[in-house]
Amino acid sequence: MRYTKGILKKLDLALGKADFVGQTPHICAPEFERYFVCSCEGQHGNGKKAKPNLATNGQGKKNVMTRCFCKANVRIQVNTKGVWEVLSHTLEHNHPLTPPQWQHHHRSERKITDAEGEFIEVMTEAMVPPTVQYRIASKTAGGDDLVGHTKRDHINFVHRLKMKSIEGGDASTLINLLTSRQAEDPGFFFRVQFGEDGRLCNVFWRDSMMKEDYLLYHDVVIFDTTYRTNRYNLICGAFVGINNHWSNVMFGFAFLANERQESFEWLFNAFNESMALDTVPVSIFTDQDLAMNNAIEKIYPTTRHRLCQWHIQQNAISHFGLLKHDRTFQNAFNECLNGCYNENEFEETWSKMISDYGLQKNEWFQRLYGLKHKWSTALNKYYFSAGILSSQRSESTNHAIGFQATKTTSLTEFYHIYERTVKRWRGEEERKEFNCIRSTPTFAYPLVDLLQHASQVYTLELYTLFEKEFVVAMGTRAVILPTEDPILVYGVDPPGVSGSTHHVTFDCANMMVDCSCQKIQEMGITCFHIIRVFHMHSVFEIPTRYILRRWTKFAKREVWSRLLPNDMRRAVANGSLNWRRSLMTKLYNLITKCQNEPEARTIVDKLCTTAIDDVQKLFKAKLIIEEPSSDLAPNSTTVLDPLRSVTKGRRKRKESSIGKKKSAKKSQQNAATHPELYTPIPRLL
Repeated sequence: MRYTKGILKKLDLALGKADFVGQTPHICAPEFERYFVCSCEGQHGNGKKAKPNLATNGQGKKNVMTRCFCKANVRIQVNTKGVWEVLSHTLEHNHPLTPPQWQHHHRSERKITDAEGEFIEVMTEAMVPPTVQYRIASKTAGGDDLVGHTKRDHINFVHRLKMKSIEGGDASTLINLLTSRQAEDPGFFFRVQFGEDGRLCNVFWRDSMMKEDYLLYHDVVIFDTTYRTNRYNLICGAFVGINNHWSNVMFGFAFLANERQESFEWLFNAFNESMALDTVPVSIFTDQDLAMNNAIEKIYPTTRHRLCQWHIQQNAISHFGLLKHDRTFQNAFNECLNGCYNENEFEETWSKMISDYGLQKNEWFQRLYGLKHKWSTALNKYYFSAGILSSQRSESTNHAIGFQATKTTSLTEFYHIYERTVKRWRGEEERKEFNCIRSTPTFAYPLVDLLQHASQVYTLELYTLFEKEFVVAMGTRAVILPTEDPILVYGVDPPGVSGSTHHVTFDCANMMVDCSCQKIQEMGITCFHIIRVFHMHSVFEIPTRYILRRWTKFAKREVWSRLLPNDMRRAVANGSLNWRRSLMTKLYNLITKCQNEPEARTIVDKLCTTAIDDVQKLFKAKLIIEEPSSDLAPNSTTVLDPLRSVTKGRRKRKESSIGKKKSAKKSQQNAATHPELYTPIPRLL
């Protein structure tokens, strides 16, 4: 076959033609005879009557005919001397020939080699879009005409790769991935729940490092379910925490088929089982889902459930009516959200707002007031919240994962995207840990011992927050208040700001301090009121009882020490990958250097041919037989893919009248068989 193509190319060049690309499949002795025809031979559809395509006005792609009964052909055969010879030929075409500069568009000239396919697979796993992959290939080859295939061929190849990865079923492939991951990581945990019809409903997983992070930073958990971008419209639920660098850290991830209370209870129980700890979050931030609220009250009765203020603000705009254009009203509403320091101030501000704007009979504001303990910061001063006000960190997690996902993304693809996101986060965490060890922040006041001590214990991000409090403290005034108690009481307030005075009690003998703003309880760092009193009494170091370990440089020191042996084993296991990367770089540089020198290219070709022959001989000597691997384990159970859920937050789009009828009919059928997926979700607000 190799010689046939060479003969035909020579014949085409001699005759100025390049359309011999077809091969008939009905030759009796293909080893000794070949029959080639023009790509325009025959007619479209093998003689069958084609359906008319009336798509016009840019609403579809109109079919085109490429066959025109061209009779050009070449018939060749092996003679008695073993040489191919031409038996018959017809060289006349009934259509214009393809110019030389466009011949690379012919199907016979388009092929993705095995080496190119492997490189495309690597780029696909790295989430490089197919169009970007093709631009890289074009730049490397020297132009689109030298790539060896078209952009459409490239996109189709990537699509086939994705389909191949889930050929055993999307849900089955996901479960097999989780099982394989558990074999690699003994601390990996996952749970799956199936429906009565055997379909995947809910799934949760976390790895061993997430358990370590939860043990350190479990006091605040953010869980959000308002985001979904996948083929089945499943709910994407990420358990997110805040680490000592003020960055997101993942505790676990889940897919949920619906937003019913039973699903959330199953998920929270699976989350608790995975951690196997008696510790529960101090505060948990979620959206306004009623079923989730009921599940949290049942599973976490001692946890402070907080509603996302960002969601409340967005929801409030739709209930403001004409007041949404009133800046004074908006400022009063925002002050109720997070501008009050205590419950009395909140009640006064809320009552005044309701009275001034005549909202006494507004049902939405009445329901909002009934949930005040879930959203008002004034009523949550004594509960640690790490200084956050909403579940937007979880939403940013979903965004970080989902910006690479679309409504056609499979569960398997989404899992790989999630894994890469977690890996990127951990790489950023390691970089910040390195910076904390190797660098020292600059000081706003270089000679202040309190700042120097803070820089020694806090991470760089937390030191920045502490320094801001210190700078504000230097501009405040402190007045000692008369008291009969030996414990000193100060009134601290910024100059020129009325009504912002806070009382700081200070026990000099026991180095105990407290402030009425309660920031040290709410966030875990000293406020500027306390810092002002420390500065007045020449306190050079932050008392140990007021240094929260979760914010310090050494919060995760023991974890890094335990992981050191695993990192060393991983380095040994990755030795082959490092060798491959190093050799690929050397060969690429060599090829690039020799591409314009014919003699150098000849030397490289000979060396490559010799190396290939030697490696093949080595493999044959060792009897190395490579068998194709299957994505599904031999004893794996086939799991049906989940149905597409219709829940809150689904993107609304315009449909044609025909599409609406089909969607309504399909929804009625699915609602009859799976009513749990089409049940309206009650909301707190």
